[in-house]
Amino acid sequence: MTAPVSELADSLSPPRVAWRQTVFPVLVLSAVVWAVFGASLGNRLVFDDLDTIKNNTAITRLQNLPLVFSRKYFDSAGEYSYRPVVTLSYFLDHAIAGKSAWIYHAHNVLLHHLNVLLVFALFNLLYAPRAAAFAIALLFAIHPLHTEAVIFPGFREDLQMTLGMLALGCCLQADRRNKSPMWIAAASAAYAFALFAKEGALPAPLIWWLNDLLQTRRALMPLPLRRRYFSLLVVGMAYVIIRFAVMVNPAEKELGVIEQIPLAHRLATAPYLFAYYLRKFVWPYPLCIISEIEGLRDFGTAFQISLAAVAAFLAVWLIIGWRQPWLWPAGLWAGAAFAPVSNLYPIINLWAERFYYSVGVGTAAIAVAGAMEGWTILARRLAPPQRHSAAVTVWIVLIVAAWAAVLTDFVRVLECRTSLSLWRRTVRTVPTSGTALSTLAKYELDAGNYDRVEALTDAMQRHDPWVFRVHWILGENAFRQQKWSEAIGHFEKAVSVPTPAPGDEIPAAVGLIRSYLQLERRDLAKSVLEKLMRQYPKDVRLMELQRQIEPAGDDSLSSPTSAKFSGNF
Repeated sequence: MTAPVSELADSLSPPRVAWRQTVFPVLVLSAVVWAVFGASLGNRLVFDDLDTIKNNTAITRLQNLPLVFSRKYFDSAGEYSYRPVVTLSYFLDHAIAGKSAWIYHAHNVLLHHLNVLLVFALFNLLYAPRAAAFAIALLFAIHPLHTEAVIFPGFREDLQMTLGMLALGCCLQADRRNKSPMWIAAASAAYAFALFAKEGALPAPLIWWLNDLLQTRRALMPLPLRRRYFSLLVVGMAYVIIRFAVMVNPAEKELGVIEQIPLAHRLATAPYLFAYYLRKFVWPYPLCIISEIEGLRDFGTAFQISLAAVAAFLAVWLIIGWRQPWLWPAGLWAGAAFAPVSNLYPIINLWAERFYYSVGVGTAAIAVAGAMEGWTILARRLAPPQRHSAAVTVWIVLIVAAWAAVLTDFVRVLECRTSLSLWRRTVRTVPTSGTALSTLAKYELDAGNYDRVEALTDAMQRHDPWVFRVHWILGENAFRQQKWSEAIGHFEKAVSVPTPAPGDEIPAAVGLIRSYLQLERRDLAKSVLEKLMRQYPKDVRLMELQRQIEPAGDDSLSSPTSAKFSGNF
């Protein structure tokens, strides 16, 4: 059954020796990971990294470590849910190199490196063919769908959760080979690590319990069940109590947007989301941090097509798994890793590629097994000379695909080097997104590209009805060019319309006050400031303006060229 596969692997290579089965694959995988993602060490902190790391003052002092274990965690960590493993890793990075971006990127690449090696180890422990285990680890290492989690330190939780889940699987499989309490203890520790990195690891033990059922059916027996899974059950229950009873973020209820969607819509969207993932796995381009995709609202054609795609995926897994039992955990893994982001649970961004990082372990294994099975079927129908030619063709296709994946990863790393390059790439992908356009306008403004800012605001007015956002940006753009009257006109329009949230109007109002002062309209400036101070008496920006205006006069005002754009879009 596996002879043609072996011929494909060996047709262009001499017979294997022991070191090539272990050390050589590890060296190759390690070199590939760092060759592809090592370039990210030159990247800055961008996107969510700004909130979780760059602007996070809590990680700057080791005296703040106790906050990780108190309810004050949510006020200081920049996380919406309790993920102490992630926060502690930021403390470690800061202790080594402060806010230097390279250490946070290096930490992420190292986590990905460990995950790739654990994937290789896990499928070896599952008795997969060596060539298959290596191919699965290589595909997982370079697949472009996984780059978002690797190159953004602010998304480290997905890397750490996957690390713990893989270590859990390796320990349980090692225990199957050589039963030892040490393996069970290590599995429990790995499970706790994964859980406190991200709650999505909660169903991980089900993968291996169901695998035991499929492989030996001995998990139904009380003693093996208790010995292998009782400690994992205790860890899981303890986590549930801590996470959902003790360390609950008071703001979580405000973020539960999915709970407001009818259950029928969520059930319709779940297979649609998985089908979307399969499309991205097969054709992972373009990668974008903002995706203009909406969930399904009925069980119509889109749902039926998605359901067919999911059924086909399951069929491939079941058919090949029946012949190659090492593949059973792969499908179970894909299901367990996808469940927490299947739209059935309260999450915010359904379409973020980083959510699929862990799912990719199972999908990569099924993809490799499917390709090997396809080759087996093809090779049986070919004569030996034709089989050799076909093997050469297949290898060429695989090499080209691998290079395409590597180049895509490398380009993505470079596109995320700075906030400006990241948002330029995003706007090229979703040119009608108001969020992308306005955020790029902010970074173009910081770079002094005033013509680009005006072009972006023109596009915003066509696609985004948010008048406040447009005039705020145009006001700042005019202010930096010292066009005071024009700036006043835009700022006045900005503060006269509804804002996204209370307090968001403050930066625009501050710009208006400074513009008034530049034209010696002190009374108007004072009037606006007094009104804001009554509404926001403790705002630091307003208090600073008050000190500048009242005691010191115009001479103490910040110069227009040094004023910085503030606020979030």
